[in-house]
Amino acid sequence: MPRPRKHDQNAILDAVERVVARDGIVTLDAVAREAGVSKATVIYDHSNKRELIAALVARTMKADNDFNEAAQAEFSGKPNAALRGRIEAARRSPPVEGGNAAVLSLVVGLLQDAALRAGFRDNQRAIGQTILAGAGHPRAARLAWLALEGLKYQQHLEFQHWSAEEREEILCDIELLACTATLTEGGSNA
Repeated sequence: MPRPRKHDQNAILDAVERVVARDGIVTLDAVAREAGVSKATVIYDHSNKRELIAALVARTMKADNDFNEAAQAEFSGKPNAALRGRIEAARRSPPVEGGNAAVLSLVVGLLQDAALRAGFRDNQRAIGQTILAGAGHPRAARLAWLALEGLKYQQHLEFQHWSAEEREEILCDIELLACTATLTEGGSNA
């Protein structure tokens, strides 16, 4: 019979986020200190650093998917619901100034680990399929989704900073593309 858990996995994963943001790297010892638990407690469910990062990536993807699905609910039954929901979610989640070190470290982790990258890729593929399945104009929706993801990555990785007004203007342009543009087979706007 497995032992009952006496620790909160979310608290440990929160500690992983703080350690990554502060130090740029993860060690089991640093996570244990940050969480206020023993190293044995940390490795009870995650025997190594890779498993800790994998658990954090999985939690982050689930939280992001849940957040986007909640925003999508208000567009239920309307064209482009999945994409419009993601655009609305981006509106509700403005970038955090100076708080993206953990995101950058997770991206580095994804680049270094094929299994983590595969899980993230599968998640993105499923999102893309959902967006295209509900699109009135799939090519325009695909471009709008790519623009939205580009906006988010530029911000999360702190490559670009837009004012709140500029960001809203960009989101409106992306929404316009998603909802009204029709692309012809020749590649020009119809």
